[in-house]
Amino acid sequence: MEEITDILLEKIKDAELVLVGIGEEFQESMPKMEEDADFLVLLKRMEKEEEDAWMYPYLRKTYMDMHCGDKTGKAYNILENLLDGKNYFVVSTRTDDYIYKTKILKERIVTPCGGYQFCRCGGGCNKQLYPADRQLPGRVYDYCMEKEAAQKLKPPICPVCGQKLAFNLAGEPGYIEEGYLPQWNQYMKWLQGTVNKRLCVLELGVGMKYPTVIRWPFEKVVFFNQKSNIFRVHSKLYQLAEEIRDRGYKVEKKPIDFLINGFV
Repeated sequence: MEEITDILLEKIKDAELVLVGIGEEFQESMPKMEEDADFLVLLKRMEKEEEDAWMYPYLRKTYMDMHCGDKTGKAYNILENLLDGKNYFVVSTRTDDYIYKTKILKERIVTPCGGYQFCRCGGGCNKQLYPADRQLPGRVYDYCMEKEAAQKLKPPICPVCGQKLAFNLAGEPGYIEEGYLPQWNQYMKWLQGTVNKRLCVLELGVGMKYPTVIRWPFEKVVFFNQKSNIFRVHSKLYQLAEEIRDRGYKVEKKPIDFLINGFV
């Protein structure tokens, strides 16, 4: 039987367009920050003073960055190679922003669940997004390590009302969806161009946390486009709808392992 990786390579090569969905399972295994012994110590130091509670998201960002290691980089590098020279678009519900460190074209990426690149007013006084201070997570980490204990850190504040800024993340109160709409509109325009074209759809770790963003819309695209096919990679939720099974391939694996073990 032909290997699924060979079939995927063949379908991508033959495709006029490639649509990729990246979901919550596209990550390296890691314990929750609260279960990590080293970071638990840092959390306790941060919680000594109530006024330091604002630091938690920044410490979490540091934790995620420290645990996105070699496997994540290798997996994205393989994805870059698969997409090289193709007309593609990537929709990701990941909020770790790692995809923006890759060579995948920024104008071909949309992350509708937000991330750590931008902040918003925590009080909701406006719909403006502000570039996040890229240095602050590291400074918070040093502060919690007591490397900057003598220098009290101050939270970033809204220039309009003076409330603390918060990362613009889906699921958090006050999330500003307008932040991703311009790029989403670009994606919708690109998607219109896939009608009746040879389209290869690749889902990597897309579960049911935000099914209306990737999973269900992708199934609809494949259902209506008879020239399309879909590869769904997930360790548990790899099943395909009955209507698209004849043009679908299900892979019962974690997406990062699938890419690294199958294409290296």
